[in-house]
Amino acid sequence: MHKIFSLLCNYNIISERTYEAVLQKLIISEYPEKTILISPEHPQEMVYFIAEGTTRNFYSRLGQQWTNGFDTAGDCIMTSSNFIYDQPSIDYVETCTPVTLFCISRKNFLSLILHYPDMEKVYQEIMERRLIRLEKRMQDLYMLSEEELFQKFERDYPHIHGHVEDQYIASYLRMNLATFLKVKKKVESEKRAKMVM
Repeated sequence: MHKIFSLLCNYNIISERTYEAVLQKLIISEYPEKTILISPEHPQEMVYFIAEGTTRNFYSRLGQQWTNGFDTAGDCIMTSSNFIYDQPSIDYVETCTPVTLFCISRKNFLSLILHYPDMEKVYQEIMERRLIRLEKRMQDLYMLSEEELFQKFERDYPHIHGHVEDQYIASYLRMNLATFLKVKKKVESEKRAKMVM
């Protein structure tokens, strides 16, 4: 069975009928690292489900960038303001690694939601998970120390660490690069010490 079936069922079990309808609308695309998928200058034409690879959301102003989140295999890429309200995205989505994506046009995705109740549940679950993830992130940034933030990132994104530039992770954790590298070195040193014991 097509990988998109298990990916969508990660959000909600879909019927064979819905699965066949999705397959008819599906495009599989591959993009190299550093490809901008969504930006404030362009409306979101496609909804992306990540089959392989990692993307990041970031804000950009006057040549500076601030990483706001990462998406990995199994995640859905969409910007809420653009997708829900048809307004310009407030952030960018860029590939951090080469990615393979299952793509459905925004128009077709909305049509699937309208005609297939199980796809509407998929959409609701996507939005709920994004909201919960945002709330947890805000709580972490207020309540955890820099070292705790780093350790939580390693637990939450074990497959990202080492495949994404340190400056992007530092930005996501709201640290400057020097502080991030200092924390990273300390945590890795403590791990090695525990392994020796």
